[in-house]
Amino acid sequence: MINGALARRYSQALFKIASETSLDPIDNDLRELTKLVEENEEVKNALLHPHISLSDKKSIMDKLLGEDFGATTRHFLYLLIDRKRESLLPFIQQEFTRLADEARHVVEAKVASAIALSATQLDDLKQAIGRMTGKDVRIVSEVRAELIGGILIQVGDRVMDGTVAHALKKMRADLRRTTEKPQEVGVK
Repeated sequence: MINGALARRYSQALFKIASETSLDPIDNDLRELTKLVEENEEVKNALLHPHISLSDKKSIMDKLLGEDFGATTRHFLYLLIDRKRESLLPFIQQEFTRLADEARHVVEAKVASAIALSATQLDDLKQAIGRMTGKDVRIVSEVRAELIGGILIQVGDRVMDGTVAHALKKMRADLRRTTEKPQEVGVK
Protein backbone atom coordinates (compact mmCIF):
# COMPACT_ATOMS: atom_id res chain seq x y z
CA MET A 1 0.00 0.00 0.00
CA ILE A 2 2.84 2.37 0.84
CA ASN A 3 4.56 1.44 -2.43
CA GLY A 4 1.35 2.20 -4.34
CA ALA A 5 1.04 5.64 -2.74
CA LEU A 6 4.72 6.40 -3.38
CA ALA A 7 4.49 5.22 -6.98
CA ARG A 8 1.42 7.41 -7.49
CA ARG A 9 3.23 10.48 -6.13
CA TYR A 10 6.31 9.91 -8.30
CA SER A 11 4.22 9.25 -11.41
CA GLN A 12 2.08 12.34 -10.80
CA ALA A 13 5.18 14.51 -10.43
CA LEU A 14 6.68 13.08 -13.64
CA PHE A 15 3.34 13.47 -15.39
CA LYS A 16 3.21 17.15 -14.45
CA ILE A 17 6.66 17.68 -15.96
CA ALA A 18 5.79 15.62 -19.04
CA SER A 19 2.55 17.55 -19.57
CA GLU A 20 4.54 20.77 -19.79
CA THR A 21 7.18 19.31 -22.11
CA SER A 22 6.52 16.12 -24.08
CA LEU A 23 4.10 13.47 -22.85
CA ASP A 24 4.44 10.79 -25.55
CA PRO A 25 8.25 10.47 -25.61
CA ILE A 26 8.45 10.23 -21.82
CA ASP A 27 5.65 7.63 -21.77
CA ASN A 28 7.48 5.60 -24.44
CA ASP A 29 10.81 5.95 -22.61
CA LEU A 30 9.27 4.82 -19.34
CA ARG A 31 7.67 1.80 -21.01
CA GLU A 32 10.95 0.82 -22.68
CA LEU A 33 12.93 1.35 -19.48
CA THR A 34 10.52 -0.83 -17.48
CA LYS A 35 10.63 -3.49 -20.20
CA LEU A 36 14.44 -3.40 -20.19
CA VAL A 37 14.59 -3.88 -16.41
CA GLU A 38 11.79 -6.46 -16.17
CA GLU A 39 12.94 -8.65 -19.06
CA ASN A 40 16.67 -8.66 -18.30
CA GLU A 41 17.48 -10.42 -15.04
CA GLU A 42 21.06 -9.07 -14.90
CA VAL A 43 19.91 -5.47 -15.28
CA LYS A 44 17.18 -5.99 -12.70
CA ASN A 45 19.62 -7.55 -10.21
CA ALA A 46 22.16 -4.75 -10.70
CA LEU A 47 19.55 -2.03 -10.31
CA LEU A 48 17.94 -3.55 -7.22
CA HIS A 49 21.05 -4.93 -5.49
CA PRO A 50 21.50 -3.19 -2.12
CA HIS A 51 25.31 -3.47 -2.11
CA ILE A 52 25.96 -1.81 -5.46
CA SER A 53 26.72 1.87 -4.96
CA LEU A 54 24.37 4.53 -6.31
CA SER A 55 27.05 5.90 -8.63
CA ASP A 56 27.72 2.41 -10.04
CA LYS A 57 23.99 1.88 -10.63
CA LYS A 58 23.78 5.21 -12.46
CA SER A 59 26.84 4.36 -14.52
CA ILE A 60 25.44 0.95 -15.48
CA MET A 61 22.08 2.41 -16.44
CA ASP A 62 23.71 5.28 -18.32
CA LYS A 63 25.59 2.80 -20.51
CA LEU A 64 22.47 0.72 -21.08
CA LEU A 65 20.27 3.68 -21.94
CA GLY A 66 22.71 5.15 -24.43
CA GLU A 67 21.26 7.91 -26.59
CA ASP A 68 17.87 6.23 -26.91
CA PHE A 69 16.30 7.81 -23.83
CA GLY A 70 15.46 11.44 -23.21
CA ALA A 71 17.03 13.60 -20.51
CA THR A 72 13.85 13.82 -18.44
CA THR A 73 13.49 10.03 -18.22
CA ARG A 74 17.19 9.62 -17.49
CA HIS A 75 17.12 12.21 -14.69
CA PHE A 76 13.96 10.68 -13.28
CA LEU A 77 15.65 7.27 -13.12
CA TYR A 78 18.66 8.83 -11.37
CA LEU A 79 16.28 10.42 -8.85
CA LEU A 80 14.75 7.00 -8.16
CA ILE A 81 18.23 5.53 -7.69
CA ASP A 82 19.29 8.37 -5.37
CA ARG A 83 16.18 7.88 -3.23
CA LYS A 84 16.49 4.06 -3.36
CA ARG A 85 13.11 3.72 -5.04
CA GLU A 86 14.20 1.73 -8.12
CA SER A 87 11.86 -1.11 -7.18
CA LEU A 88 8.89 1.21 -7.77
CA LEU A 89 9.67 1.63 -11.48
CA PRO A 90 7.02 -0.85 -12.79
CA PHE A 91 4.31 0.68 -10.58
CA ILE A 92 5.32 4.22 -11.53
CA GLN A 93 5.26 3.29 -15.22
CA GLN A 94 1.77 1.76 -14.95
CA GLU A 95 0.38 4.79 -13.12
CA PHE A 96 2.13 7.24 -15.48
CA THR A 97 0.72 5.44 -18.52
CA ARG A 98 -2.75 5.50 -16.95
CA LEU A 99 -2.47 9.27 -16.40
CA ALA A 100 -1.10 9.81 -19.92
CA ASP A 101 -3.88 7.70 -21.45
CA GLU A 102 -6.47 9.67 -19.50
CA ALA A 103 -5.01 12.95 -20.78
CA ARG A 104 -4.95 11.65 -24.38
CA HIS A 105 -8.44 10.07 -24.09
CA VAL A 106 -7.03 6.62 -24.78
CA VAL A 107 -8.23 3.37 -23.24
CA GLU A 108 -6.23 0.14 -23.17
CA ALA A 109 -8.06 -3.05 -24.12
CA LYS A 110 -6.47 -6.38 -23.24
CA VAL A 111 -7.60 -9.02 -25.69
CA ALA A 112 -6.90 -12.72 -25.12
CA SER A 113 -7.76 -15.40 -27.66
CA ALA A 114 -6.99 -19.06 -28.26
CA ILE A 115 -5.29 -18.27 -31.58
CA ALA A 116 -3.59 -15.13 -32.88
CA LEU A 117 -6.07 -12.61 -34.27
CA SER A 118 -5.54 -11.11 -37.71
CA ALA A 119 -4.85 -7.41 -38.19
CA THR A 120 -8.36 -6.99 -39.62
CA GLN A 121 -9.95 -8.68 -36.59
CA LEU A 122 -7.91 -6.52 -34.21
CA ASP A 123 -8.88 -3.40 -36.15
CA ASP A 124 -12.58 -4.36 -36.03
CA LEU A 125 -12.29 -4.93 -32.27
CA LYS A 126 -10.53 -1.59 -31.86
CA GLN A 127 -13.33 0.21 -33.68
CA ALA A 128 -16.07 -1.58 -31.73
CA ILE A 129 -14.43 -0.85 -28.39
CA GLY A 130 -13.88 2.75 -29.50
CA ARG A 131 -17.60 3.14 -30.23
CA MET A 132 -18.45 1.57 -26.88
CA THR A 133 -16.09 3.75 -24.82
CA GLY A 134 -15.99 6.92 -26.91
CA LYS A 135 -12.18 6.92 -26.69
CA ASP A 136 -9.22 5.95 -28.83
CA VAL A 137 -8.22 2.35 -28.17
CA ARG A 138 -4.82 0.73 -27.71
CA ILE A 139 -5.09 -3.06 -27.98
CA VAL A 140 -2.75 -5.39 -26.13
CA SER A 141 -3.25 -8.85 -27.58
CA GLU A 142 -2.16 -12.21 -26.20
CA VAL A 143 -2.69 -15.83 -27.17
CA ARG A 144 -3.91 -18.21 -24.45
CA ALA A 145 -4.61 -21.73 -25.71
CA GLU A 146 -6.56 -22.67 -22.55
CA LEU A 147 -9.43 -20.44 -23.74
CA ILE A 148 -10.22 -23.09 -26.41
CA GLY A 149 -11.95 -20.54 -28.67
CA GLY A 150 -13.57 -17.09 -28.67
CA ILE A 151 -12.07 -14.00 -27.04
CA LEU A 152 -11.72 -12.40 -23.64
CA ILE A 153 -11.67 -8.58 -23.56
CA GLN A 154 -10.76 -6.43 -20.58
CA VAL A 155 -11.22 -2.66 -20.72
CA GLY A 156 -10.41 -1.07 -17.38
CA ASP A 157 -12.38 -3.04 -14.80
CA ARG A 158 -14.93 -4.36 -17.33
CA VAL A 159 -14.48 -7.91 -18.62
CA MET A 160 -16.33 -9.36 -21.59
CA ASP A 161 -15.81 -13.11 -21.70
CA GLY A 162 -16.88 -14.73 -24.96
CA THR A 163 -14.61 -17.74 -24.68
CA VAL A 164 -15.57 -21.36 -25.13
CA ALA A 165 -13.91 -22.17 -21.78
CA HIS A 166 -16.21 -19.66 -20.04
CA ALA A 167 -19.29 -21.01 -21.82
CA LEU A 168 -18.40 -24.58 -20.77
CA LYS A 169 -17.82 -23.48 -17.18
CA LYS A 170 -21.19 -21.69 -17.13
CA MET A 171 -22.92 -24.70 -18.67
CA ARG A 172 -21.34 -26.98 -16.04
CA ALA A 173 -22.57 -24.70 -13.24
CA ASP A 174 -26.09 -24.60 -14.75
CA LEU A 175 -26.19 -28.39 -15.00
CA ARG A 176 -25.06 -28.78 -11.40
CA ARG A 177 -27.67 -26.30 -10.23
CA THR A 178 -30.51 -28.09 -12.01
CA THR A 179 -29.46 -31.57 -10.82
CA GLU A 180 -29.25 -30.40 -7.20
CA LYS A 181 -32.86 -29.22 -7.21
CA PRO A 182 -35.32 -31.80 -5.93
CA GLN A 183 -37.36 -33.25 -8.75
CA GLU A 184 -41.09 -32.82 -8.45
CA VAL A 185 -42.99 -36.05 -8.55
CA GLY A 186 -46.33 -35.69 -10.20
CA VAL A 187 -49.24 -37.04 -8.19
CA LYS A 188 -52.43 -37.86 -10.08
